[in-house]
Amino acid sequence: MSRKHGQAALRISPLVVIVLLALVALLIAGLAWRESAIPMRPQLPVAFEHADHATEQCAECHHNFVDETGGGACYNCHKMSPDINAQMETMFHDFCRDCHIHKRHEGEDSGPVRECSLCHTQEETAVF
Repeated sequence: MSRKHGQAALRISPLVVIVLLALVALLIAGLAWRESAIPMRPQLPVAFEHADHATEQCAECHHNFVDETGGGACYNCHKMSPDINAQMETMFHDFCRDCHIHKRHEGEDSGPVRECSLCHTQEETAVF
């Protein structure tokens, strides 16, 4: 290793540069593929009874009532929107579970917070 002006010169092999660039390209391609695959990925069905949520204000869940961004099931828009579809599962888990936890903490009847099968069913009555 040669020294220039008192500092060690760092020599990077062209092969190392090529490998690093290839890894970055693969990472970018993988992220792009994931984003494009999310709308096609089947979602676990979710049993949701509107009757169990009758005391809630509709706009608490259906923001599209307020901002007029659409209608229908939540997944219809959230799954197809490239801006949010990668975070959809986390968003819905946090949104529903946090409300159920808050209700439970307040001593009110609440929905499930930990057991997956209480929300995710294979029944044909699932709405999401």
